[in-house]
Amino acid sequence: MSKNEALNDRINTPLKLAFPVVAIETFELTRAAQVISAAATDLKKHFLAMPFKQVPDPGFIAKVAGEAPKDSRGAVIFDQYFFDRQRLNAETLPSLKASLAALEQHGITYVIAGRDSLAEEFVYHIDLPAMDQAEIIEVLMSAERDVERSIGKSAQVPTIFDERERVVIANHAMGLSHTQMRNVFILSAYRKHKALDYLSEVRREKGHILRDVGLDVLEPIDIETVGGLEPLKSFLNIRKAGWDKDLPLKGVLLAGVPGGGKTLMAKAAAGVFGTTLVRLDMNRFYSKYQGETEAKFMRALQTIDQIAPVTVLMDEIDKAFAQGEGDNEVSRRLLGAFLYWLQERKSKVFIVASANRISALPPELMRAGRWDRSFFIDLPSKDERVAIFQIHLKKAGVTVSNFKMDELLTASTGYTGAEIEQAVVDAQYLALSIDAQLNQGNLLDALGDISPASETRKADIDAIRKLGDQGFYRANTQDQSEPLHNGRQLTVD
Repeated sequence: MSKNEALNDRINTPLKLAFPVVAIETFELTRAAQVISAAATDLKKHFLAMPFKQVPDPGFIAKVAGEAPKDSRGAVIFDQYFFDRQRLNAETLPSLKASLAALEQHGITYVIAGRDSLAEEFVYHIDLPAMDQAEIIEVLMSAERDVERSIGKSAQVPTIFDERERVVIANHAMGLSHTQMRNVFILSAYRKHKALDYLSEVRREKGHILRDVGLDVLEPIDIETVGGLEPLKSFLNIRKAGWDKDLPLKGVLLAGVPGGGKTLMAKAAAGVFGTTLVRLDMNRFYSKYQGETEAKFMRALQTIDQIAPVTVLMDEIDKAFAQGEGDNEVSRRLLGAFLYWLQERKSKVFIVASANRISALPPELMRAGRWDRSFFIDLPSKDERVAIFQIHLKKAGVTVSNFKMDELLTASTGYTGAEIEQAVVDAQYLALSIDAQLNQGNLLDALGDISPASETRKADIDAIRKLGDQGFYRANTQDQSEPLHNGRQLTVD
């Protein structure tokens, strides 16, 4: 049985067997109506959309049965207003309970769809399968045709986007409802026709939805805009080949001091894989009500599965799952839920977890095979600092060759990439304050005003460098050491 056949069977079987009450927990009400209507048609059953003001009482059920065509094999009633009606009319649920015998008698299935859940013993729950990439691309092509018709073109195969662009858009649109996709795709096609940026509209709409479940949408970046970290960049580019062939991927664990580039590499990973990047912020899930913290967290993990393929940033995971001081039962349950999801998930998700203090992580997160690879990010080498200076000086709009890189390297010894970036920004302000262009002197002054992490967090850096002995891979290139001359210096004729 193919994937599509299995999904159709999951929807069709309860309707074919005339289960009296079926519930679908979903926010895609329009698509749910389309799916159930199509299933009813395939099964030769009469389909009726439930009016908002109608209560599902036995008399109404008998009326629906009487109005069904004689050649129909029963009926399906689709109710997307059940929970709204229940809030306004307390008789809604009791009326449905009173109608169970009538539903059984007439072979009618009453389908309830909505965001809420109906916890009653007579309800059979089914999932609305997420739209796959092919279905989303078809919606996108339909939107393209609408835009092309509006400008006087009527080609059977739309040409606003090419195949590669459609795949990227479809990946970013995972998790949107059918209606939201239609709106965003039409706008995106119009913006592409006008030679304007269009992906930002998809990300913006997705951000509104995901924020409600504790996920923030971040902007991916081109990996070539990251200075240094060549071993880690090479690893991601190699993994991209497997990602494209649907080989299983878990993710990476990155250890390093703040400002080393951990979050930046998560954005670069999303750029490499061509996916949306979401940030899973554990602090958003904690609640004073018992059980609500875990429920919120599980809902976020389920949403991640629904919007896959996706890259997920779990920033400062050591704070979320720290062991020892402050350890509590809720944190342990969250860790258990996360580890189970990490191990059992089948969706196409790549996780970038970052930590400042590896020693605080529980051993369950560190066992072999938990991650594709664990990296430690050291202070940038000389070559990496050159690359970082070049990137940020170009962003500042100045000519890099006007700067003496040897002096900048000496002044930036022990600085993180973030500290170098901040020095360039500070130097721009210094130059503007005297109505001059950014120059070597401004930048050296700005570097001198910063207290680098190598001084303020020396113990942390020393601890991170020892991770190479614990199975962590180096994410940075290393400076070439001067060769040691152990022989005797002689002067002979």
